[in-house]
Amino acid sequence: MLTYKNSLEFLKGKPPAVLLRNFFEPENGFVWSTSTWSEIIFSFADSGLNKDKSADLILDLDVYKAPPKLPGQTVKCYLNGLRIGSRDIIDRTVSIVTFDAGLLKPTENILTFDTPQASIPSDFGVDDGRRLGVQLFSMQIRPGS
Repeated sequence: MLTYKNSLEFLKGKPPAVLLRNFFEPENGFVWSTSTWSEIIFSFADSGLNKDKSADLILDLDVYKAPPKLPGQTVKCYLNGLRIGSRDIIDRTVSIVTFDAGLLKPTENILTFDTPQASIPSDFGVDDGRRLGVQLFSMQIRPGS
C-alpha cells in the first residue's frame, strides 16, 4: 500500500508491495516494462489526502535506448484511465507529474505507462531478446504544492 509517507522501490528477489502487469521480475533496484504498455496496480491510503488539491507523482525512471536509431523514448502516464502526463526521456531522470488528487482511490489504482517505442535490444545488435520500454527505479506520491 502506498501513502504520502512511503515510496515504491524494487529489490531483486523480493516481491514488490504492488501488483505489476507487463513488467519483468525486479532486478537490482529496478524493473523493466515488457511491452508497449505496463501497469502498476496499488492501494493508496493517507489521512492527509485532500481530494480538492493536487498531488505529485514522482518517478525515478529511464528507458531503453539504442543511439542513434533510438536515442530515447516517449513515456505517457495514465492514472485510472486519465492521462496525467507525457515525457520524452533520453537519460535517467526524476520526473514529477502533477495530477488531481481526487483521482486516487483507496484500492485498485491503476498507473499505466504507455511506451510506444518499446524495443527489443537484439534488433540493435545487443544480446537481449526482451522487449524493453520504461525502466522504473522508484515511485512516490506526495501532496502537491
